[in-house]
Amino acid sequence: MIENIRFYMLGTFRGRLALLYIAVELAILIFAALLMYFFLSRQIYQNLDDRLLSQSHALNLELEHTHSFYWLTLLDNYARDTRNAVELITANGVIQYTSDKSLVGTGGNQVSYALGQAMAGKETVFVSTDSLLRKSNMRVLAMPVHQAGRVVAVVLIGYNTSEIQGFFKLLYLIGGLLGFISIILSAWAGYMMAKRALRPIEEIKKTAKAIAQGDLSQRLAGHAQEHEIEELVNHLNRMFEALESSFKSQKRFTADASHELRMPLTILKGEIEVALRQSRTAKEYEGLLKQHLDIVARMQRIVDDLLTLARADAGMLELEQKSLNLSFLLQDVGQHHLILYDQRGLRLEMDIQDDLEVMGDLSQLERVIFNLLGNAYKYAPKGSIVWLTAYAKEENVLITVCDEGMGISEEHQKRLFHRFYRVDDARARKQGSAGLGLAICKHIVNAHHGKIWVESKPGEGASFMVTLPLRSLNPEHYQRLKTMLDKT
Repeated sequence: MIENIRFYMLGTFRGRLALLYIAVELAILIFAALLMYFFLSRQIYQNLDDRLLSQSHALNLELEHTHSFYWLTLLDNYARDTRNAVELITANGVIQYTSDKSLVGTGGNQVSYALGQAMAGKETVFVSTDSLLRKSNMRVLAMPVHQAGRVVAVVLIGYNTSEIQGFFKLLYLIGGLLGFISIILSAWAGYMMAKRALRPIEEIKKTAKAIAQGDLSQRLAGHAQEHEIEELVNHLNRMFEALESSFKSQKRFTADASHELRMPLTILKGEIEVALRQSRTAKEYEGLLKQHLDIVARMQRIVDDLLTLARADAGMLELEQKSLNLSFLLQDVGQHHLILYDQRGLRLEMDIQDDLEVMGDLSQLERVIFNLLGNAYKYAPKGSIVWLTAYAKEENVLITVCDEGMGISEEHQKRLFHRFYRVDDARARKQGSAGLGLAICKHIVNAHHGKIWVESKPGEGASFMVTLPLRSLNPEHYQRLKTMLDKT
């Protein structure tokens, strides 16, 4: 039982927070009690001393102007009227009058000290016989009586502070009770607040445990009232979504890669087995080896593309950042496709603004344009036109590859840049496409701080668009400036 209590109080955040609340509350209460005691007791003593002082002045004045024969009567009247303890000690140390009890014996050293000070001529001396918590405590005033210019006696006036003690005891009792209740309430409030604050943590722990066991669809309910916890829940949900997406992508990537490589391997294995069943001429073997070489080349392209994507995912895609003339690059790539397009009866129209300069990697950007023109070549119908355009638009250059093919539906456009995704799977396989080209294009364009997207409607062709940041915001102005500098 004790071990459980110790664990919950010291081994948990809720218990430690409750103890912290208790410690803080107790420290505040003790400080407040000491402060209140100091100022309250000081004020009470001041009021008591002022009253004793006014009474004693009147008594002392009467004693100094009255013959000593009548002193006892005056002292009796004063003690009866005020109910204070009174004692008169002559200059030679003789106790001449005591009302009910001796103040000198009660006060000990304190009263003796006050008596000595008064005998020495000090006008008023206040002392207390004991602490405020004792019933026998008295506040004592010592005042000298002068006659003929010298001290002839000392009057000791004592006020019983039992009422003050009772007040302070009641104050301590009420304060202690209220303090105890306050500490209990603070501890309970701290524990409940910690429990409420940690409730989302429990949910986070359960969700994380479920995700660790393989259920990546789990999400946290965003019902936390605390802003900080709500932000944490939102960040964790985004992290879980990214984790689920990453695992699904990895799983799909592994399955697709295996599928893409299995088919050419199966074909290659089958053709080799057929070739080995019977003897063939050198020319026949040469023909078979050429077919096998085509299959191996396709597998090599797939592996190279996978390696490129893996490097891009790991942030290791090597890009040479240098100034290059994009206009010249686009025209050069377009010229390479003219003969290829002509063989299929396609026409390539180019409208490229001059002197478009960007910062980037020549070979990688060239690969993007080759892929886009290659896709247009595969899907554009015979006798149609493919447009390659590029022009400056604000701070970017907009490159467009547009064909008159069958178009792409909206549902396919959302996944078109995913790996191994193909709109027409059978046709793409027949043409040797693994569905990695556009995914690679997206990584390359993103690495150049650009964007790539597609705009298309079924039956109306497709327009692939790429934006890249311009090296000069105004290419024409940049060219004129460069010409002027060259002349100088």
